[in-house]
Amino acid sequence: MDDYSKLENLSLATGIGISLLDITGQVLFESSVGAPAFLKLLYDKLDIEENCRVSFLYGCYQARRFGGRYVFFAPSGLMYCVAPLLGDKGEMLSGILAGPYLMTDYDDYIEYDVLRRAAFSPNEIDALYKHVNQVPRISPMQAHGLCEHIYYIASTYNSGFAMAGQTLALTDVMYAAYPIEKESELLAALTKGDIFTANTVLGEILKQVLTYGSGNIEVLRSRVMELTVLLSRAALKGGADVNAILGLNYDYLREIDSFTSIEDIVLWLHTVARQFSKHVFDFSGSKHVDIIYKAVEYIKRNYAGKLSLQEIAKHLYISQQYFCRIFKEETGQTPGGYITFVRIEESKKLLRDPAINIADIPELVGFESQSYFTKKFKKETGITPGRYRRGDRL
Repeated sequence: MDDYSKLENLSLATGIGISLLDITGQVLFESSVGAPAFLKLLYDKLDIEENCRVSFLYGCYQARRFGGRYVFFAPSGLMYCVAPLLGDKGEMLSGILAGPYLMTDYDDYIEYDVLRRAAFSPNEIDALYKHVNQVPRISPMQAHGLCEHIYYIASTYNSGFAMAGQTLALTDVMYAAYPIEKESELLAALTKGDIFTANTVLGEILKQVLTYGSGNIEVLRSRVMELTVLLSRAALKGGADVNAILGLNYDYLREIDSFTSIEDIVLWLHTVARQFSKHVFDFSGSKHVDIIYKAVEYIKRNYAGKLSLQEIAKHLYISQQYFCRIFKEETGQTPGGYITFVRIEESKKLLRDPAINIADIPELVGFESQSYFTKKFKKETGITPGRYRRGDRL
């Protein structure tokens, strides 16, 4: 393959970097579009450039195994898709790599996937937020279209062995019918640790995917990969431990490729949802389970007011001292810390709405003053509320 115009044109049209790699990981072609400054920051700070290169090769071989294309997460936490170019006998010669891109919020990605992995200086944090916009944010539908397009380009160069008899796995009608609103219900249920509702909604989503995907296992595999990422994000927002969830997420995404039947994948995804839900303030083994659940529920209902620890303890019919001690023992954080966490998360939602005056937000989420709110927000996120809003992050 010595004509790279198709790859360059696709990159220019989508704003996403496109590369061609040989089987050793050497770059044969790299489009003019990409995210060089942001990737350099990550590679230098996290020392993951070599691991990322290995993951690209792994993705190529997985794509060869599973339908001619593959979506995966690099060690950077960024997403890529890949399609292999094969020889006359089916041997892999090279691979077309598209990425990086994200299907999650910029702030969520930096907060959960980057800042918690190493100690960044204020200047480095500013640089991350400055350059993260180099990484395109796309929808699941767009990600699928990208993946199918590089698969199509690869098929035009592959021999007859490579893609004989294969057709595009997803159709426009399938995505037109995908129940986006159900996805929101699923994430809301998991964030609350409501596994019964989460499993019910998950079943409805899978039924829709299977119906419009004509029972195609590759269709299901692609959607399940996306849902697994979304479930992990919801668990983190619900208070789960970041290291536990990222570890589970890594293991689960690797497991997806091992299933060969639709039934196994469906059953497995429900298990994943239960495991993530267990990490959302799971106190099933706690002797104070009722007290903790009631405290968390009360805080989430009343965070916007002048909520005091004495008030919460009174609601639970226990002393303030006893409440503070068992809450810290069971959750690993103080009640005050959890209240701040809830308020900051709610303030992010309000900051995303330009119709709401930024000066009104501290009072709406329960902070005593603008200065105190700004101090806490920056401590939790690494940036000021004003920068968060100006970043236009969804």
